[in-house]
Amino acid sequence: MKKIPLIILAAALGAICIPINLSAQENVLPRPMNVSAPEKQKFVPLKKVSEKIDKSFLKTLGNEGYELTVSNDGNALVRAGTPTGIFYGKQTLRQLRRPEEIGKKKFSVPAGVKILDKPRFAWRAFMLDEARHFFGVAAVKQMIDQMAQLKMNVLHWHLTDDVGWRIEIKKYPKLTSIGGTRNDTEAITWGSGKMQGKPHSGFYTQEQIREVVAYAAARHIIVVPEIDVPGHSSAACAAYPELKLTLKQPKHVPVLFGGPNNTALDPSNERVYSFYNDIFDEVAALFPAKIIHIGGDEVRYDQQWKGEPKLEAFMKKKGMKSFPDLQLYFTNRIAKMLEKKGLRVMGWTEVLGMDIHGDGGGASAAGTPDRNIIVHHWDWQAKSDELVKNAIRKGQKVVNAKLQWTYVSQKYDKIPLKKTYEFEPVFSGLEPEFHGNVLGLGVQLWTEWIPDVGELHHMAFPRLLSLAEVAWTIPERRNWKDFLRRLKTYHAPRMDAQKIAYAKDAIPENP
Repeated sequence: MKKIPLIILAAALGAICIPINLSAQENVLPRPMNVSAPEKQKFVPLKKVSEKIDKSFLKTLGNEGYELTVSNDGNALVRAGTPTGIFYGKQTLRQLRRPEEIGKKKFSVPAGVKILDKPRFAWRAFMLDEARHFFGVAAVKQMIDQMAQLKMNVLHWHLTDDVGWRIEIKKYPKLTSIGGTRNDTEAITWGSGKMQGKPHSGFYTQEQIREVVAYAAARHIIVVPEIDVPGHSSAACAAYPELKLTLKQPKHVPVLFGGPNNTALDPSNERVYSFYNDIFDEVAALFPAKIIHIGGDEVRYDQQWKGEPKLEAFMKKKGMKSFPDLQLYFTNRIAKMLEKKGLRVMGWTEVLGMDIHGDGGGASAAGTPDRNIIVHHWDWQAKSDELVKNAIRKGQKVVNAKLQWTYVSQKYDKIPLKKTYEFEPVFSGLEPEFHGNVLGLGVQLWTEWIPDVGELHHMAFPRLLSLAEVAWTIPERRNWKDFLRRLKTYHAPRMDAQKIAYAKDAIPENP
């Protein structure tokens, strides 16, 4: 692309050329694949936006790519192979306006611009944890709006965990009437000894779920629910105690986060499988994405399964030698259950059948995970990367979400904005022929210490913007200094206008 002076429209009728520093197309985020513009540029009032579906674009730009052109007289044309591509082209068109025109229905655009664009990765996800803290429909829609502007296409909705069950299941109403409320909530950080001093409750009715899913679909975002099994199941077991084992299990929804307050299901109990089969029937009817995230992380074998005679007998009968074997048995059985419903399982790193944290599981499982399972890799350890890379080489699909770069629930001193921008989803040392098995990235926002929408925005933004560019833009087109300039000159004012309480002090003064 040519480096050109920015020419701004100064009158409503006709274009008056006033040179300043940069052209409007330089504000687009995520940064497009290819931009061309005239040497001498002018702004003109946007007159008409035309759309054209052209299947030939699928060969070069894929399902989400687009071509955007703006004529010299202010007419814009968006062409793409699918409606999704058209939608993304229009998102880019909106970003061509000047910062002072943000929020206005009528705005000017740079004449003679042509943009060809497509995403690097197909999976560009944001995970919102509402099991820890419940925010409600309006807050979720606001996050979806921000995702759409950033061309992110997956809302990973974490709806169940130890400390809360947030989705209505009509066959099992106690999941929300009991599992949806805890009497208090740990505050500040783990082991602080401080409590919020009030109950916390909330859940989404199935009608509200449909409303959110439809709202996301209109913005070309799929919603993937997470129903956590076999670990992180305290809320479910508080509501239906027959799902749990006999020892060391809490009787109520925990008020503390993590550690020994977690409950794991009983994988030897046939009732568990029939119970969750019913749940997944209702969940599948609500979410058209055909993917259900089952969690699968942090089964603390020493605390939750060790010493249970029932499990020991079951493992002996099945010829299992380790707890990872038992968990893999459970995971694969759930995967087959969902496959019969036309659904695909997604789960955290542990679904590969490995005791990645030394929780008493011993060696990795002897078996192999169902090949249809999408692995959501979160663990920070180098040894886990190697295990995941080996799975990728065997054909497993993976979404990379390593916590050192993508857990935006961590404070900015641990994961500053620049670090998120430096994330590379393709694993170092992975052979090029396997790169296609890395579907993309996930951005995770866990909400233990995020009790309200203001704090939610503060932790998510502006880091979500940087990771959105990582997910969309090829490395050769990414530049930290340029990203920071675009953030300051256009996207910070945009978020101000849209009342997003982003962390202003997290944006560095100098690159």
